[in-house]
Amino acid sequence: MTAKSTFFIMLCMILLSITSHAKMPIPVTELALSKQWLALLHIKPQKGSSDLQSYVDDDTFFLAVDGATNPENELLASISALKTDKEFQCRFPARTELLTRYINGLLNNASDAECIEYDQWIKKLNTTSVVLVFAAAQLNSPSSMYGHTFLRFDPEDVEKNSTYLSYALNFGATIPDGDGGFLYAVRGLTGGYPGNFAANPYFEKIKEYNRLENRDLWEYKLNLTQDEINTMLAHMWELQGVNFEYYFFDENCSFRLLELLDVARPGLKLVDHFPVTTIPLDTVRVVEAAGLVSDVYYRESILTELEGQLAQLSATERSMVLALSADEQLLTSSEFTALPLDKQQIIVDSAYRYLRYQNTFNGRQQEITRRSFLLLRHLNKNIVDIDKNTVQPIRPDKGHKTTMFSTGLGESDGQSFLQLQYRASYHDLLDPSGGYYSGMSLNMMNAIIRVYRDDKFKLEKAELLDIVSLSPRSDFFTPWSWKANISIEQQWTDGKDTLVTQGSGGGGISYQPIKNSQLFLLATARVEFNKKLDHLVSIAPGLHLGFLINWNNAGLLLEVEHYQFIVDQTARSRVAIQQSWQLAVNDSLRFSAAYHRVNSKQSIEHSYQEYKVEYRHYF
Repeated sequence: MTAKSTFFIMLCMILLSITSHAKMPIPVTELALSKQWLALLHIKPQKGSSDLQSYVDDDTFFLAVDGATNPENELLASISALKTDKEFQCRFPARTELLTRYINGLLNNASDAECIEYDQWIKKLNTTSVVLVFAAAQLNSPSSMYGHTFLRFDPEDVEKNSTYLSYALNFGATIPDGDGGFLYAVRGLTGGYPGNFAANPYFEKIKEYNRLENRDLWEYKLNLTQDEINTMLAHMWELQGVNFEYYFFDENCSFRLLELLDVARPGLKLVDHFPVTTIPLDTVRVVEAAGLVSDVYYRESILTELEGQLAQLSATERSMVLALSADEQLLTSSEFTALPLDKQQIIVDSAYRYLRYQNTFNGRQQEITRRSFLLLRHLNKNIVDIDKNTVQPIRPDKGHKTTMFSTGLGESDGQSFLQLQYRASYHDLLDPSGGYYSGMSLNMMNAIIRVYRDDKFKLEKAELLDIVSLSPRSDFFTPWSWKANISIEQQWTDGKDTLVTQGSGGGGISYQPIKNSQLFLLATARVEFNKKLDHLVSIAPGLHLGFLINWNNAGLLLEVEHYQFIVDQTARSRVAIQQSWQLAVNDSLRFSAAYHRVNSKQSIEHSYQEYKVEYRHYF
């Protein structure tokens, strides 16, 4: 082979290599249905249907009249605008980049545009890396019990300069003043609020979640390339002021962020994993499973940090913390000065943090602020490294998955049965506790069916909502515990089981007598719709006493519950024990036994026992 022919072959190979990596032109019809274009329009093709519909609920986002349902017409309208309207490039930078990359000669026909505001915004963010942040559940807020996700955009050398230079992108519902309680729940479930993206400095999010709401933050650094980050930023600019419908269970904060990641790296199809519901914790798992996570950082809340520090102290020393937070004169007492210097500093630092915690929730009271300043000045006089004793818990995404199916065998009132249960989401008091807060239970769409020996099927229970929030009280913190439940369930009435509709709830107190335990007492009330009682709508006050303890791979719950109907003179009592064992991350075994007693107005008493063993799988 001659040198000339060798050179020719090498030149051909280089040209082939270049063209294989270049973006080849795509016909307009094909481009209109490409994953990149559909992602920019927030259109998700439905399986088994040719219908297309954008999630965007804002006409200003589309140029074609039918742009929300016809991606090809929106593409043609965008091409036309790119040629004639300078503002298009500044309004839709992500669309502009995609169209000019795949359509030959389009860039030469486009009007020259100087996008000053967009360029300044990009320069201000100066983003070189993106972090997915998961704000852990908040026990005493029903709307926050599922947790929350948002994105953080970091400049170069963020570790050196701290994340206070970073910006956070959040998607949430726009809620008018005065909407709350039942109205908020109904509108949040039915899409009654518009949803919007908003960017704020990250330190504001730290203040909101980490300090004001006492929620731990888990930060998942993503391995996006600079080009992918630039595409995401360009599309974020396009979404400014654009309305989406907000639904609490599916089209929520986490779903919208997955759409952004699908724009940044087309082909991931992250949103396809959530055809029905979108739970924030599950989206974190999907992002990790897609290979997007390169590092994880845990940022504990001020409450977690303070509790970790207090755990290092004896009961006497914790009493000194309380006394010092109330009166700084303890600093000169012989009892305090006799302690080792490092122990003194932990006590002073804990008292200082406790005062800051009080100021956070009670406003900046002058006397508390004065004592806080004096304690800080004392700390600065004696610099000692303090071990915060913060133990990083199991990551939320490493806990059990949120949907559950179980099968079990049991006996109730002398009748044996096979039980099947399905729960859409997501954790109860005895589920494997790793990755979840102890004392928290939030279950939605929970159905239990029993098949008895005579092949009779019976709907035992169908819960729309079941929440239990047990927050232990101490000398330092005095939160309230509470519960709420809405369901259809079987209740023994007038000599047989009757399917009734009920709503119940209550509040009370919980304490931690030993580590990882909760002893609770709740005053409750129940509203029951039961045609077998004298009144269709009956009200019953009640009490609920219980003891919960969790170990590494097991849990035990003891309960005593009583209801006394006011008008119908019917009383119901229940004593129960449940024991669970974790078999694997997503598998558990549970045994339960209960004694029930029902007294009717005719003084007829009926009592029965129930036993059950079940295998649970989380997926």
